[in-house]
Amino acid sequence: MFNAPFEEPIRVVLAADDRYSMPLAVAIKSVATNCKSDRRLLFTVIQNGISQENRERIESSLFHPDRLPNVDIEWIEANIEALGDLKIAHHYMNPIIYSRLLIPGLLPKDVRKVLYLDSDIVATEDVSELWDTDMRQKSLLAVQDRIGVVSARGGLPNYLELGIAADAKYFNSGVLVMDLDRWRALGISQRVLDYTRTHRDIIQMGDQDGLNAVLFDDWGEVEFRWNWQIIPRNHRGSPQHCWVSDFGGKSIIHFVTSEKPWLPGCQYEEKRFFFDYLDKTEWAGWRVSPLKEMFFHTKKYIKRGLGVRSLSLRELLR
Repeated sequence: MFNAPFEEPIRVVLAADDRYSMPLAVAIKSVATNCKSDRRLLFTVIQNGISQENRERIESSLFHPDRLPNVDIEWIEANIEALGDLKIAHHYMNPIIYSRLLIPGLLPKDVRKVLYLDSDIVATEDVSELWDTDMRQKSLLAVQDRIGVVSARGGLPNYLELGIAADAKYFNSGVLVMDLDRWRALGISQRVLDYTRTHRDIIQMGDQDGLNAVLFDDWGEVEFRWNWQIIPRNHRGSPQHCWVSDFGGKSIIHFVTSEKPWLPGCQYEEKRFFFDYLDKTEWAGWRVSPLKEMFFHTKKYIKRGLGVRSLSLRELLR
């Protein structure tokens, strides 16, 4: 039960399937640990197939060893079948990414605002500061994506057709403060879904493209530190990413690339934040096995030598 003086909780919404149970626990634990004790937190997890055992481990990670009195969690089943026809742009994505578009319909009408977070994030500071940011009569608040603008590679190929200026900023959809009243009134979710279906052939980043196409003039920018996106190793320090400031803090670290801390081959120094909070969960002490690391690097070395992009275990053992 909530005991804090604030009437409305900070509504934090995440989405995950069973494969993301462990990083989901880390994301939730990091947010709860850093939030002021006098603020109320309610986590809503839109889930697809998360086992009862993993749900209990996530809840135990949140509530123990020190039960935070003003934190709670609820689970909502995602109707993934309804999203099955939408394009999955990258191998590390699945239809659950589109479930953020279901939030206005899944939550009660009296829930007017949420903070949506991808499950591959780690919060290092109090998200109440982000939550309290003025919405400026916009449908959402977000952080500019590391690609920069809609005309950049990886942006919107049809920006001219949409009447969007080439230098219009392109935002990342992994951290969003959403005004649900506006979303419902303007039918934003359906408009984004319609766009992603109609423009399937040119979709590069799933609903993130649709969100940028529909809301290009209806979003407010917040500091990059609130969605500090991992920059691919070979691009760090390059002019392509010169707009990204490395000096503004990392309030929320977002592992946007396929190189994730819980997978073999991750060498980003920021992964230490992930393991710091992992060790506060029911997965404490877990690490990628040395055998998996060895196999990953061997496979990578052989692929590089053969000049191929993919290589199966069977091919490797021939």
